[in-house]
Amino acid sequence: MSEHPIAEYAKALRAHLTQDPPTDGFRLVDVRAEIGTYAATGDEVAVVFRWRRNPHTFVVLFGRTFEGPFGYVEDLPDGQDSLPAWPEGQSPLEAWCRDVHFWLIEELDTGLLARATRRREGEEIVLSSPSTTIEDEDGLWVSDVPQYAPEVSWCPGLTVRLPWRTRLRVALGMLLALLRGRSFSFGWLADVDTEAEAGDGASDGSWLAGAGLDPGRVRAIRAEGRLLVWLQLLGEDLAEGPAGHCAVVTCPEQDVACTEVLELSEDAPHDARQRMVDAAVHAAADLGVRTLLVPDGQDGEDAVDTALC
Repeated sequence: MSEHPIAEYAKALRAHLTQDPPTDGFRLVDVRAEIGTYAATGDEVAVVFRWRRNPHTFVVLFGRTFEGPFGYVEDLPDGQDSLPAWPEGQSPLEAWCRDVHFWLIEELDTGLLARATRRREGEEIVLSSPSTTIEDEDGLWVSDVPQYAPEVSWCPGLTVRLPWRTRLRVALGMLLALLRGRSFSFGWLADVDTEAEAGDGASDGSWLAGAGLDPGRVRAIRAEGRLLVWLQLLGEDLAEGPAGHCAVVTCPEQDVACTEVLELSEDAPHDARQRMVDAAVHAAADLGVRTLLVPDGQDGEDAVDTALC
C-alpha cells in the first residue's frame, strides 16, 4: 500500500478527472479526501459528480487499493487477494488515477446509477454496491425501444438500420463485455423488421405486438410530442418476445413525469412490473425528472422520488 496521504490521492485524481473526464454525461463537482465522514472502511477519496441531466448529485468512494464495496475481487488471479503491483515506470498515484478513470468509464456507461445501492447524505446521494447486475443473474434486461433512422450496413454480412447512437452503444457494450469476460447479446436485433421503411416511425416497436402489447399507443403519444422514454423488458427465455413495455411522458409540472403506458404480456415474470418501473425511474431521472408518477393499480398514482430508487 502506498504511504501517500489520502489528500494527495484526492488532489491527483481531481486533476486527472478535470483534464480527462471519463465519459460523456459525467460532470465533475469535486474530488475530496474523506476521513471518517462517508468512509466506513478507512480513509477514502470521494468523487462527487452529476450525471447527464439527472438533478441529483452523486458520490462514489475509492480506497487506495480499491478495497471495499467497489473492489473487483473476482477479477484478481487465483490465490491473489490484493491488486497487482503498479506498472513499471508509473508512480502509485498515476496508476491509481488511471484505474479509477477506467473504472468510471466502464461502470457509468454500463448502468452504475441504476444498480447501485443509494443512501442520502445531506444533499448528496452516496452510491455503494457490488458491480453486479440483476440481468446477469436471471437473463432479463430492460432496454430502450429502438426508434430507427436511415442507416447503411455497418458490419459485413449484417444490414440493420440503426441510429448512430444505438450503434455506439452496441460497440461500447461489446468492448466492455469483452474486457469483463461477459457475454453480449444481439438477441433483440432479431425482432427488428429490417425491411420496413426507416425513419418514418410507423413500424417502431412493431415486434411488441407479437407479444400482445400495443406499440401504436406509444407512437400516438410520441406524435403528440409528449414522449420522454419508451422502454421494453426482454429476456433470453421469453419465447413470445418482450414481456412488457412502458412509456414515460411529460407533465405540466416542472421536474415531474408520468408513466402513461405500463403494459405487460400474459407470460411476464412476477417481478416484471417492478423491473419496468425501476428502469423508468432511472431513465426519467437522467432527463432531469425529480418525481415520476406511476399507476398504483387502483386508479391512482404513486409519486416516486428519483433520488433514492
